[in-house]
Amino acid sequence: MHGIQSLRHSEPEDAVGLSTRGRIRCWRLVPALLCTLGALSLAAQDPIPQPKSINELKAFFQNRCVRCHGLDGSAKDPDGRKLGGLDFTKAAQDFRELVGPASEREIRTMVKVIRKGIFFGRVMPSWKEYLSREEADLMVREVLLKAEPGRVIEPDPAPVKPS
Repeated sequence: MHGIQSLRHSEPEDAVGLSTRGRIRCWRLVPALLCTLGALSLAAQDPIPQPKSINELKAFFQNRCVRCHGLDGSAKDPDGRKLGGLDFTKAAQDFRELVGPASEREIRTMVKVIRKGIFFGRVMPSWKEYLSREEADLMVREVLLKAEPGRVIEPDPAPVKPS
């Protein structure tokens, strides 16, 4: 057994640190790892695109959120009641009564939920791949917190150009 251990310690290595048995010496990969991390941090600093328009956010709501939150945001549709979607009309009414730091905290919480989802995306999916933080903030302020019972959240019709 002592002879086998001495054989393992004397295995030849190539330039990358691979031994004849295929093991990697990690310390030789550190420069490559640092270069990769530097490239990732530069990619993360790319500017975020301008927030979508309010009409685009309303269309996003129609395409992605109506099933749980209902056409008007009240979550009173059969799926909304069954899935437990938040009633934005009630939240909007309650929000209008809040002022100061409490209202901003509520907005930040809603933005966080939109971007991260609820319960790892099982209760509500994460929309961070589709909405930047600014877009989610705009959606909360200009779409969700202006929801009214019975008024469908939908994009404004495009103006017709005269021919």
